[in-house]
Amino acid sequence: MNIDTYEEAALIVQKIIFAFEDSYHDREQRDLFYMFFKRYAMRVDPEGDMEPYDALILLWRKYPDEFAHMREEMKDKGINTY
Repeated sequence: MNIDTYEEAALIVQKIIFAFEDSYHDREQRDLFYMFFKRYAMRVDPEGDMEPYDALILLWRKYPDEFAHMREEMKDKGINTY
């Protein structure tokens, strides 16, 4: 996967955040998102001070391969961000 522009990354991250919000009432899905946020976003925000959207954008900027891997893992777990 190759994300070339900030706008493209922002749309992907927005889809992730919307999926999180839409499934928040489902504890299993919510726990999956928290697992992904902890595993990946904590690399760029170890204190957990940032909003998830901002942390995921920073992850894309600093570690694009990990961002891509996170999306693939989300897809494998049934979280549609494509």
